[in-house]
Amino acid sequence: MTSNEKNQNRWREFCYDLIEAKANNILEDPYQKLIEQGLRQLSWSKAKGEICSKQQIKIGSHNSLEPDITLKINNVPQFVIEVKKPNNKLTSNQILQLLSYMRQIKVCFGLYIGDRISLFYDDNSEEPINVWNVELDSDDEEGWRFIDFFSRNSFNSERLEIFCKERLKEIISIKGLLSISEKLEGPKGGTYLKEMLEDYLIRIKSYDHSLTKNMLQKFNIIVQLSDKTNDDSSDKKIESSANNVGSRYIIEKHNRTARNKSSKDRTKYSLDGVNFYGKNRFVREVIIQFLSQKPNLKYVQLKQIFTDNLQGSYGVIKSIDELSQSKHDFEDLKFRYWMDDDMLLQSADNVRFAVCNQWGKYNFPNIIQLMNKWGWDFIKEQ
Repeated sequence: MTSNEKNQNRWREFCYDLIEAKANNILEDPYQKLIEQGLRQLSWSKAKGEICSKQQIKIGSHNSLEPDITLKINNVPQFVIEVKKPNNKLTSNQILQLLSYMRQIKVCFGLYIGDRISLFYDDNSEEPINVWNVELDSDDEEGWRFIDFFSRNSFNSERLEIFCKERLKEIISIKGLLSISEKLEGPKGGTYLKEMLEDYLIRIKSYDHSLTKNMLQKFNIIVQLSDKTNDDSSDKKIESSANNVGSRYIIEKHNRTARNKSSKDRTKYSLDGVNFYGKNRFVREVIIQFLSQKPNLKYVQLKQIFTDNLQGSYGVIKSIDELSQSKHDFEDLKFRYWMDDDMLLQSADNVRFAVCNQWGKYNFPNIIQLMNKWGWDFIKEQ
């Protein structure tokens, strides 16, 4: 059994009582006790002061805050939990309340546990950002991730923050693309596109301002929807991407300044010192090299080596049959795996499979660790 499968089993144990509590619509206080029992199952200790219930935080001389649950390691707060009744529907006021707890305790992670479990990340915006959710369902495919991130023995704030930042970048991309799409489809779509082109030429390419404007005045840009557009429009596919990243996060309103945006890591990697690739393509090259050394391996054996938990919710490799039967939207999967015919790989038992291209700072080190275990060398190029 893989660690991913073990964590999924632990998730079933953790949420069993919470699911029953939701069905019975119990009150908030007994619901919190069940949550604390679940945290103790995940090796957090109440006796050692790691689970702190209703701890009062003084604000000035007359006011105080009282977070429902604060989790600590060596008496240092790691994250805070806001508990609501199991059938509560999260409101903006409750989100702001969670933010006030997070900032007073000086943590950047907050969990809401009510009708579902939601992870919030504070990037110094007006509101914390809901970057990830897991439903109170014993078979929810994100359950293993909750156990992996929030068990006492595997909790790592740096790893969790990297994950949150990756999700945040994707949320920003989705919101930006939807906004651009709406403007392009509007009556002034051509004007908007010309303005974007002008900004690119002047600000990014550093072309002369007046010359650029004079050149663009010669053109009248008309935006026309592609003939390929149908009921499953691009906007819906972008929204589908947000719902199928494995996080099923809810995009909350937020403001984010340019100084808060982290630059993309463009480091390239090579196995032979000649051909260099970004993280996502490099993982595929590692698997190709592995297959060349062990050409007799069947697909099930490859899955035991390149286990799903190395990547996360999508897994490292998926057969074409697995992809066609996946719960994820198939159109979305085409963007998340190397699925073109010339990019598919094949095992010794003739199973054609695709390699996932979703690799970032939070999961790429798993591949490096695997290579280190094999004694493989690689070269980094900035």
